[in-house]
Amino acid sequence: MIYKLFTALLFLIIITICIFWYNRSKEYNNEVIRVSIKLVNNCELYDKAFMVKAFPSNKITKFTDKKATMFLTRDSKIKLEASDEFPGFHFSSLAVKVDNEVDLVADCSNSDRLDNIFDSLKDQFNNETN
Repeated sequence: MIYKLFTALLFLIIITICIFWYNRSKEYNNEVIRVSIKLVNNCELYDKAFMVKAFPSNKITKFTDKKATMFLTRDSKIKLEASDEFPGFHFSSLAVKVDNEVDLVADCSNSDRLDNIFDSLKDQFNNETN
């Protein structure tokens, strides 16, 4: 009988700790922080050709002297996109989790990996047409 009581009490303690931890992590993720974003522009384009977009809020901000600031929740993500001032230019980076300071890199060069992908696709389609 005492073992059943001890097991039930232990189970209730574990459940209480899990609920408490879940609520604390939810509060932490919903906390709004100031995110300082720095642009590292490795493209041969003006800095004003880029902007930052936040998800899931869809907030956007533009760079001034390679810097931008946003107020976002900790569970947000941001990514570098082409500025809406340049409708013919398309650029998008991978989304990254926010922190107090984030560096976003604009790299317009073709990577070796991308070149290999294009070469393999070209070889595959050349083999199918022959």
